[in-house]
Amino acid sequence: MKDYQLSYIENLKQVVLLSDTVSDLGLDAEHFLSARQEKRDRIRVLVEENTVLLRKNLFPLLDDIITASAEDVAGLEEFANALMPGNQDVILAYAIHNSLIVYARHYKLRDMLIRELYNTGMTLFHLNSLIEVTDPYRYRWKMQMLFGEAAAYIKNYDEIEDPEIRGYIHRSMGNLALGYNTGNVEYGEKKMQILRRSLQTLTDPVYQQKTPSLPWETYIYKSHQERTTGLSFLRTGLASARVTREVMESAEYVWEKQQEISRRTGRPVSTRWRMTYNTAQYHCGILTLGQLLTIMEELYMQRNMSDFSDEGIYANLFLPALYAEYLSKDGLFKAAKKEVLGHMYRMMLRYARSVPPEKITIYFVRNLMNTFISFIEYPDGIMQRDFLLQLAVCRSPETFVYLQMTASVSRMILDRIADRRPELLTGVLGCASTDEVLASREKLAQLAYDCGMFHNIGQLNFAHMTTMTGRNWLKEEQELFHYHVEIGANILKRCESTKLFADAAKGHHFYYNNLRGYPADYDPREHENQAIVDIVSLAAYFTRLLDDTIDYTNPPLPLDEALQRVAERSGTRFSPSIVSLFLEMKDELEEYLKDGRLKAYEMALRYLKNEDSPL
Repeated sequence: MKDYQLSYIENLKQVVLLSDTVSDLGLDAEHFLSARQEKRDRIRVLVEENTVLLRKNLFPLLDDIITASAEDVAGLEEFANALMPGNQDVILAYAIHNSLIVYARHYKLRDMLIRELYNTGMTLFHLNSLIEVTDPYRYRWKMQMLFGEAAAYIKNYDEIEDPEIRGYIHRSMGNLALGYNTGNVEYGEKKMQILRRSLQTLTDPVYQQKTPSLPWETYIYKSHQERTTGLSFLRTGLASARVTREVMESAEYVWEKQQEISRRTGRPVSTRWRMTYNTAQYHCGILTLGQLLTIMEELYMQRNMSDFSDEGIYANLFLPALYAEYLSKDGLFKAAKKEVLGHMYRMMLRYARSVPPEKITIYFVRNLMNTFISFIEYPDGIMQRDFLLQLAVCRSPETFVYLQMTASVSRMILDRIADRRPELLTGVLGCASTDEVLASREKLAQLAYDCGMFHNIGQLNFAHMTTMTGRNWLKEEQELFHYHVEIGANILKRCESTKLFADAAKGHHFYYNNLRGYPADYDPREHENQAIVDIVSLAAYFTRLLDDTIDYTNPPLPLDEALQRVAERSGTRFSPSIVSLFLEMKDELEEYLKDGRLKAYEMALRYLKNEDSPL
């Protein structure tokens, strides 16, 4: 690799280390804030250095890739591959691999093209997993094209001499299945059909004899592992008998291989594949739901809270989410297992608190989000609102501080409106008149605070991007981050304790004049609490202008300049009535900002040290 590439990777590692907050937990709030500021300053320098490295050395080369030398191309391939372990920089790896496809096409380098089609498809697979719950098809169509084109070279198999490239063809044939999810019958059946065809090719003795050096057993094993993902198809209740049988066959195949590995190495069978086998047995009628839940509990008790490998993340995060999903299938089990699930949720928070920054990968985030998708809230048990707050602070105190300050400013704005223009709040919480608004003032103020506190909770889905991207964001990342509003809204609307906050999560980036912002399908007229959304939108924007804890490329602004920015957006991004009242609050805001951030850090530290934990 080139010197700039090595420097870039080393800077990325330093950013990850500086993002760690555990080493500062013994400090009081004032010194904790000071330590975090010092680390943020160092991160800002690294971010700028990496951005310059890319602008000077990488981006000009990618923009004119066909003029690159063979040495440059080889360096780019090595650089892109080095960015993938641990998902250090998937977006940049995607940009590089995508450019190398252009290079390979231009110079008709067939072997290189097959390899880069595969590599680019794999980067998109990792990116797609970030937004799977909201837009599962954003990248899948391109994955289908990339893997499909590479797989199509099976017709030129005999012309290709390099065994490694033949291996990429076989892997692409199987990975074409990654382009289809199992949320509906059409795509679920298509995925199974692709894997069926891939396994037929892999087990064909003709191909095995043509390329005996390929790891055929590994390819077959991996294909069976992928076919077991059809369990999500089985959970929909829409899978055919044939698909159910094939999933069970693959689960048994993987289970037997796992037992062989265990006997050979002396290590226990993977929790993931034991669970896959037992879940498949349940869907085939071999196990009852009660038996399946008992097995899950036994496996969960065997987990290692200090294991941050993929296996450890599965056992500590995904297994409780899976348990909750199956628990929800039966009301009696759901009621009887409340304490068990509550224990799992508390242990999950402890685990999430202790995960080192370098382990906050896309895989970690994906498994964490599965918890929210299946979260079960009991009226007298753990509330999702408390769970989310704990998670926000333990993964990023800075994010928690930003949310808490946004919440406080939101409440201040609502109080000013209630004093001066209470009619602006009619309709909120069903208040039909100003008298009802004033009678419900405390409830409205609490709603404004809570909406501010949870408006950005979807950002947890992009935890590794917001705190550990060691450069300025690329356009693709900015577009991906837009999904945080829908992800947040989908999380919040599922449970009673948070459903009132979903509108603020979805609408806080939508413009008051309906002409800009996102998401495009947000319609303010559909939300009776829109006035609260307008308040939170302004408070969040204002707080971000004063904050340098998340966006390392924009230094914080002084109060006067921040107020001016808000004023300039009156009538476009923000409600002019609310802006007018907000600008009158300068003295009040100035007083709050004297120690508002420090008090927010004090609150975050109390949560981190479990002093104020409601769980």
